[in-house]
Amino acid sequence: GYWWADGYMRIKRNTGAHLIELASVDHDHLLAIADVVGEKCDVRKIRAGSDCYGMEFCSKEMYPDLLALGGMPNKSNVIGFPAIPDELLVHFVRGFVDGDGTLAWNGDRPILQIYSGSKQLLEDMGAAIEAQTGIPAPNVIANRKLWNIKWSTTRAKCLAAWLYIDNPGLALDGKAAIAANFLAWQPRKQPHTGT
Repeated sequence: GYWWADGYMRIKRNTGAHLIELASVDHDHLLAIADVVGEKCDVRKIRAGSDCYGMEFCSKEMYPDLLALGGMPNKSNVIGFPAIPDELLVHFVRGFVDGDGTLAWNGDRPILQIYSGSKQLLEDMGAAIEAQTGIPAPNVIANRKLWNIKWSTTRAKCLAAWLYIDNPGLALDGKAAIAANFLAWQPRKQPHTGT
């Protein structure tokens, strides 16, 4: 999921190396991914003075696997939602949210929002989440050059719990901490007005 959001793949022209790349502002998260991948990964700053890091590794085995799932070079606006086994959906979505999602507070209300250049990807992801969790999928809406899907209040709380609390796994620490804070949120009771 994280690669689907913030990854790239290419075959190096001069060597034919099958490169898989990821980017993040969180250096430690890339190191954790490198540990899970188990390949010799190079994690370094993308540009001198930049606070963004890149990780790349060469894998002739993983490259065609990503292609078979629907991954591709230059994927941002055209990639679809892959066929994910039910038991892996939560991990895929959590990775995608870690890459291209936001857990935040809108005033005193929790929101969970996911962005993509591909409207179809978000529509299919929302439908898959709804089918597995029962949390209704909101409409995908345009946001400048991107599309987004946003859950708020109780739905954001339930989705965050599903992603980060009920099904723990590799996750960005900051987003997992916000998800934990969502659990304490309670909707405000509306004052009863007698008629």
